[in-house]
Amino acid sequence: MRLFSNLEKKHYFLIIGWVIINILQSIFTDLHSDESYYWLYSTHLSWGFFDHPPMTAFLIYMGTLISYSELGVRLLFLVLSTLTLAALLNELNEKKDLLFLSIFALSFPLLHTHIAGFLALPDTPLVFFTLLFFLTYKKFLKSPSFLLSGALAMIAAAMIYSKYHAFLVLGFVVLSNLKLLKNKYFWTTIIIAIVLLIPHILWQFENEFPTFRYHLFERTKPLQFKYFFDNLISQVLVAGPLTGVIVFYHLKKFRIQNDPYKRALVFNIIGFYAFLTIMSFWNRIEAHYTVAITPLLMIASYPIISNNEKTKKWFKRLSVPIIVLFFMLRFYMAADFIPNVGALKLGFANRESTSIQIQELAKGKTVAFFNNYASPGMYEFYAKEKCLHLATIDYRFSQFDLWDDVLNGNNDSLFIVIPSRLDPTATSVLKNGKKVKYKSTPSFQSLKKTAIKCNNLTQKGSVIVTDIELVNNSDKNLFLEHETMPSIAFAQDKKEIQSSTLFELTNKKILEPNEHIAFSFEIPMESVDLNQQIVIFTKTNENNRGTLLPITTEQIQHALSKQMPTQP
Repeated sequence: MRLFSNLEKKHYFLIIGWVIINILQSIFTDLHSDESYYWLYSTHLSWGFFDHPPMTAFLIYMGTLISYSELGVRLLFLVLSTLTLAALLNELNEKKDLLFLSIFALSFPLLHTHIAGFLALPDTPLVFFTLLFFLTYKKFLKSPSFLLSGALAMIAAAMIYSKYHAFLVLGFVVLSNLKLLKNKYFWTTIIIAIVLLIPHILWQFENEFPTFRYHLFERTKPLQFKYFFDNLISQVLVAGPLTGVIVFYHLKKFRIQNDPYKRALVFNIIGFYAFLTIMSFWNRIEAHYTVAITPLLMIASYPIISNNEKTKKWFKRLSVPIIVLFFMLRFYMAADFIPNVGALKLGFANRESTSIQIQELAKGKTVAFFNNYASPGMYEFYAKEKCLHLATIDYRFSQFDLWDDVLNGNNDSLFIVIPSRLDPTATSVLKNGKKVKYKSTPSFQSLKKTAIKCNNLTQKGSVIVTDIELVNNSDKNLFLEHETMPSIAFAQDKKEIQSSTLFELTNKKILEPNEHIAFSFEIPMESVDLNQQIVIFTKTNENNRGTLLPITTEQIQHALSKQMPTQP
């Protein structure tokens, strides 16, 4: 039995042509900012990472073993995206009108990047394994067996190792067919999948679930309508800028016909859109968050649209100009000789020449990037030289907060690149078009390994007195009387309010490895909202944050209830 039994020679010509386009695109297009960040993952292989599970890092690692190049980074993603396209064409089973099949597929913007494109992103393996899961599930429903249970388990684990959106896919599959909960083969699938996921589960435990804390809580904002309409518009656009309305309109004609496989398709399509629409009241939803179910949307809508001649005609008219525009945009991204217009190419443009430019300006100093999680990967990939990532208290957390790489810069002279959003006076323009400001520091010192503990919290007059214990958990001396001016500060709503140097508070010059030091730190009550969390943190005079200690509203209210007597 052939793997892709519905494909004919003409389909393979289409697939091969698409592969050639993606290979050329990969060779001539610099790494996207996210790709360079994930490439850094691959240089620190682990069972988990701050933003995503480890599949992306593993695929990049294997590809760069073959070739240290943009193509190497993307190589295995090209393989998976090609298999995804082949499986999708096989499932659509169109043998007569190959032209419309091609137009239909290419009308979905995410096919050019995430589904069957060239970028090294977590969505690519997620889409591949999701589609593979559904095709295997279709066979499982017809003839369940322990062999298919094991196959589903491995595919489900691979989905989760790719991206956590897999939990939504699996959850909606179960909701669509609750009889699975009484199926011994299904429980075999669950048990095997959990066993396969144990290394990642242990990693999350060891690192205090950073991924889930970030995506479910730290990114969440108060209830708002700011992102609701943006999400609705973006989801129509990723189904086709002009044809998305046609796709969704005709989807209502899809009939389940008591078929559990078709019911799983519908539950996932509607479930994804409903879940993300609800989430959009609290957070910004990226357009590609629904990429896992885009092939399912194509499978469900294609037969309906292709069997209506009038709809097909309008679909062609509306989609062809957009497809041409997509290919022009892809060429524009790859062509460094074409000037960047606005910010269109900032994620791709001149990344190698920009890295070399920064390296030459640094003149041998260690390069550090402030508040830019993507730039260190870009610099290390193209300049082939280690660099550091620095962050202020209001910058998002990332994988750099789990790594200790910044400690390698201690006592080094740094060349710091500061983006214009952090310093509006930035006037230097890099070759990729970004405005930055440069700053040099003769002797860097990280406070990342300083542990903060609050032993007591009380009110004294108009201030809240915090009894702080600081521990040097590094294997090197921490110099408190130092040009980096190690300090302790407090912030609220990610905005620093006040700070004091540790030397002023303790009159101690050096904190040796594993040494503890205790002192009191006062927070003026008039400076803070007592009904919001306060964050105490360490920092240097470059505003590079160290470790953080949240003070909850419950702790604040408890402190106010035990007011200390003031001295006469």
